[in-house]
Amino acid sequence: MKLHRDFKPESLPLSVGGLLLFIVSALAISASTTLSAGSRMPHDDATSIIDLPVVELGQTSSLAQVMEQIDHARVVLVGETHTRYDHHLVQLEILKHLYQKSPNLALGVEWFQQPYQKHLDDYIAGEITEKEMLHLTDYFGRWQYNYRLYQPILQYARENNIPVIALNAPRELVSALAKSEFDDLPEELKSQLPKSYDWSDKDYEKRLRDIFELHPEYKGEFENFLRSQLTWDESMAERAAQYLQDNPESRMLVLAGSGHIMFGSGIPNRIKRRIDTEQFSILVSEDFLPVSNDIADFMVLSVEQSLGPVGLIGAFLDTEGKLLTIEGFSKNSAVKDAGLQQGTVIIGVDDETVENFTDFKFAIINRKPGDTIELHYLDNAEAGKKDRKSVSIELR
Repeated sequence: MKLHRDFKPESLPLSVGGLLLFIVSALAISASTTLSAGSRMPHDDATSIIDLPVVELGQTSSLAQVMEQIDHARVVLVGETHTRYDHHLVQLEILKHLYQKSPNLALGVEWFQQPYQKHLDDYIAGEITEKEMLHLTDYFGRWQYNYRLYQPILQYARENNIPVIALNAPRELVSALAKSEFDDLPEELKSQLPKSYDWSDKDYEKRLRDIFELHPEYKGEFENFLRSQLTWDESMAERAAQYLQDNPESRMLVLAGSGHIMFGSGIPNRIKRRIDTEQFSILVSEDFLPVSNDIADFMVLSVEQSLGPVGLIGAFLDTEGKLLTIEGFSKNSAVKDAGLQQGTVIIGVDDETVENFTDFKFAIINRKPGDTIELHYLDNAEAGKKDRKSVSIELR
């Protein structure tokens, strides 16, 4: 049984309208520091305070100026913190600029896993709807982050027929490698492994070890963690490089978590190992990013923005069965207060039929706290459609 809240918990396992943006060339920063607003300067006894770098904002470039500088690059990689709305606004602006300069462009994204490529192709081609694409790619089960953050990027790609390439390794493969050696994998998963690995980047390995040690709840050994993370990065790099080799006239914009791009260790250098072509990396400011002269080619200093809250019914939902069933309630649950019980089957929202979790999420994705919906349901899985009930719910 797989349980989901009716909202996305913002965590996973291990027009720039209104944005104030500056671009800092990482090559001009000679000591490790942090540039995002509100962050604290790391203390280093070996570094004199008087020698710390200072960024003169009046001399920084704009995003438009930087895009002109990197127009010739075949690969541009832009990092993100998955929950930061302003990061995705920056990504969208870069996508628009690259496409308007040269429409022979592909968009490679971490957000979808490789086995679901056909459904992205069908979505871009207009053969399936957005909701069908989300259902067929199992977006809400496999990626889970608030889809509203990514929706403008994907809609722009569809409107302009920009291929969207699923870069991510299958979840089943990465999860299995967190527990098993390569030779212990079933043949079905072995066939999905990247064709080559580079284990030589010891700085990359050290950063992963630091992350690993912050998670004592992780059950496996560090070698398992390293193997799964390396497979994640090698898979994304291999898929991007393969697309570029198969489409020699195309460029690619790669959008992925900043940890997969910083210092070139995750995706960038592994693309370069497979296809030697000019590329640039861009990160967007965030408290956890240690800015140094080699973290990326450019850093966007962005003012944090957030999407407004989503309205919730306050339920834990079983999403793996044939029916969408309430299995529990969160605090201040609207559906519990309305008298619904554990085992209730949700079958509709307003005029929309609900047959699965994607249907439900899509029906309320743009609703806000205080909005009212008509929820249609059955008391239990044994009830027939003639027993359909309805209740008015104010989302919280």
